[in-house]
Amino acid sequence: MTLEIRRLSGALGAAITGVNVAQMSDETFGDIHQALLDYGVIVIRDQNITPGQQVEFAKRWNDVHTHPYLKGLDEHPEIIEIVKEPHERGGFGAHWHTDQIFTPAPAMATMLYAKEVPEVGGDTMFASMHAAYDALSEGMQTMLRTVRTYNRYNKSAKRTGSMASKIPDKEVEADVACHPVVRLHPETKRPGLYVNDLENTPRLDGWTEDESVPLLKFLLAHATKPEFTCRLRWEAGSLAIWDNRQVLHMALNDYHGHRRVMHRITIQGDVPFGFEADANAV
Repeated sequence: MTLEIRRLSGALGAAITGVNVAQMSDETFGDIHQALLDYGVIVIRDQNITPGQQVEFAKRWNDVHTHPYLKGLDEHPEIIEIVKEPHERGGFGAHWHTDQIFTPAPAMATMLYAKEVPEVGGDTMFASMHAAYDALSEGMQTMLRTVRTYNRYNKSAKRTGSMASKIPDKEVEADVACHPVVRLHPETKRPGLYVNDLENTPRLDGWTEDESVPLLKFLLAHATKPEFTCRLRWEAGSLAIWDNRQVLHMALNDYHGHRRVMHRITIQGDVPFGFEADANAV
């Protein structure tokens, strides 16, 4: 097989064919790793892997990041099974966000494997935070470099019954994590916005909600303009990986009456840092 990479949009995203993730050389893995850095999100089509093989592929990137508030599969706790049944109305992840921003060291990447998908619908949208930051005015860029977000997992948010049942200790309040609004990518050193939906990022650190919400809403609306986005259509056997350090994503909830089953693994990342930690960053 010959590895082939095709871009999904002008801003970000690439589809990869000619690869078997269960039997991959170090050289091919290096090419895929570079594609993730270049395009922010990649989808590898036509895979037929077991949960164990998905876990092993995830570990080639880094240690698995265990979700602090969602229970994984009994036999593979690293994998969270995301299920929406035909009768359920709500959607999991149906808002713009970056995974695990509410933890001190958020997930570097997310790996989602399509087990069962509707004939149409259930796509995932992605947005480039590098492109969004680059498009801001110089004055806004400068101001944001000293601002940090206040993040806490919202256990009471609306979820389908399938997903709500995975949250243990619902009565225990989640911890808080604060991160720079402008994050430097630890591998490429490119600056990008690091913001989230208000569900898990209700305000900025040291700001009131009244002060924070207008700015957070502006940044999220700016970052998700069509020119900064791409749309991924799922097929059974598609394996997508996205870089949470440089993209936002949102699952589209437009397939009522149909079943969708995905296996998700998040990969360990590092503590986000901004310009204060790298004065020579470009």
